[in-house]
Formats: sequence, structure tokens, C-alpha cells
Amino acid sequence: MRNITKVVAAVSLITLLTVNTGIVFADDDISVRMDGVISEGSDYVPFDDVKPIQLDSRTLIPARAMAEAAGMEVTWDQPTQTAILTLTPNADSDKPIERFAAEAISKVNGFGLEMTPKNITAALRINSSRAVIRYNFTDSEGDNVSIGKPYEMVSQAVLINGGTLMVPVRDSMEMFGLNVGWTQETLCAFVSMPETVAEPDGIAIISNHGEGEYAANQSGEAMPVVGEYIGRFKITHYCPCEICNGGWGARTAWAGEMNPGQTIAVNTNVIPPLANVYIDGYGYRIAEDTGSGLEEYQIDVAVPTHDMAMALGVVYRDVYYAE
Repeated sequence: MRNITKVVAAVSLITLLTVNTGIVFADDDISVRMDGVISEGSDYVPFDDVKPIQLDSRTLIPARAMAEAAGMEVTWDQPTQTAILTLTPNADSDKPIERFAAEAISKVNGFGLEMTPKNITAALRINSSRAVIRYNFTDSEGDNVSIGKPYEMVSQAVLINGGTLMVPVRDSMEMFGLNVGWTQETLCAFVSMPETVAEPDGIAIISNHGEGEYAANQSGEAMPVVGEYIGRFKITHYCPCEICNGGWGARTAWAGEMNPGQTIAVNTNVIPPLANVYIDGYGYRIAEDTGSGLEEYQIDVAVPTHDMAMALGVVYRDVYYAE
């Protein structure tokens, strides 16, 4: 599917003085300090009416306060109930955190693609311990390419009284590669930069949006025996709706009705009509459709619904002829 963007609304943090569960409590004595993160010195995170809380002995603080103190932005995606922390790299910045981000994203394996670094994002879904860290790039065609991995958190992001977004200090910073410490005597969490920036491990090209059922298979299962390697393709997604497929609806160019899970649209300069192919992470597909807007090394994968097409976004995969 082409030209799909996901609308992400800014977080609106509502000031609250109480919490709605007995196991969560505010503690005015808890402080959070940034050591050499947005300046060369130490800076304490300022809190207004909403103070840090503890949940199962884990420290959480308001997302906006945390993001601004760490030189990041925070946005909120209402449909998926997901908070997104964004760190923008800048090698020439006077902020240490932005120089750190520039070095970190430069170490990411680009899988041979020609790309320009864009930002680093961490997606934390409310009441879930599974986050996703993404190193985002722009390719030569102007499309977003996300290289990342799931991140299992010890804590979770939560909403206090359904309004104020709270994020775990340790998990939200460590997934970016920052160091987090804790001093029990003073009840102070402190965030600092590592002496050396490590190359991210275990990462792969993943879907721009969504996870779980909305992401290409990242299970690590062994690839079956396949035929000739065709190349690395940009994988987009489409459905029978008018937005995705115009007046064609569920009809394909060569095989009658579209069959999600089987049908793909291809550029015939590279893949011939009705060819059987294997797409890494998707499995076996049949070239039953085409489209005038398809690039040579692009495949449009048929999915059942427009929402799923939007969620899957753009990924890059190796493609082979099926034996």
C-alpha cells in the first residue's frame, strides 16, 4: 500500500493528585537526576503537581517530564494505547544525548540499503511489558525503514486515574542504551551516558507500525528450502478497499479474486505473472496482481483489511522463487 501515514496525537497529561490503586503510591522524596545527558552537568528532573510513584518497588515518573529532561519527545497513539518516546540524533548538537543518538544510530546495520538516519523511537504499550525499540531511517525513495527489536521490560507504562501517563525510569532509558542507577539512601534514580556506545544487537528490519499479529513474522523459524534468490524487496501492503486498490476492488490482474495470504502484486519487469515466490517472514505467495505504481523491487502483499495494511506499513525482505 502506498502513502500510508499513521496519525499520532500528542500526549495530554492531566494533573492528578491521587491514584486509583492501593499498590501505587506517590513519594515526594523520590528524585531523578540526569548526569551529563542534556548538559555536561547534573540536572534534576522537575516535577510539578504529579510526583514520581512506585509500583511493585519500581519507580515511574510522568512521561512528559521524563522525556523533556532526557532530551526526547513523547507522543501518544490512542488506537493502540501506546506511548512513543522519540530521540533525534544530531552529531553537531550541544546536547550530549543527541550526539550519543547520532553515534548509536550510525552503528546500526543497514543491511546494504542506502538510508539516511531519522530518529530512534521506543514504543511502550500501556499495561504491557513488551516494548519495541526502533532505529528509523529514510531510504532513497523517501520511505521510512525501521530497524529494531522487541524489548522485554521489567516494569510497565501505566495511566494514573486514566489521565497521567507514567513510564518506568529504568526500562524507558535503558532501551535507548543509557545507564540507570539508584541510590536507596537518597531515593534518587540517576541517568547517565555509557563511556562507549555499543552496536545494537539482535535487530532486524521490522514493520514501521504495529507488532504481534500486525507485524511480519519475526519468530526466527528456519527458512524452508527455496529456489533462486530474486533480491531484497520493499514490501508494502494493500486490501480490496478503494483507497488501496482503486476501482479494482477484490479483482486481480491474472487470477480472479484477491486471496489475502496468497496474492501479491508485482512489477513484471522482475517477477513474471503467476510466479510462485517465497518471501522471508511471510512465506509462500503467488504473483496474481500488478499495479502501475509498483517499483521494480517492490511487492504489494494482499491483506484482509485496510487497518491491517496501515498497521503493517513498509518492511524489507529477501525474496526467492519457490521450488
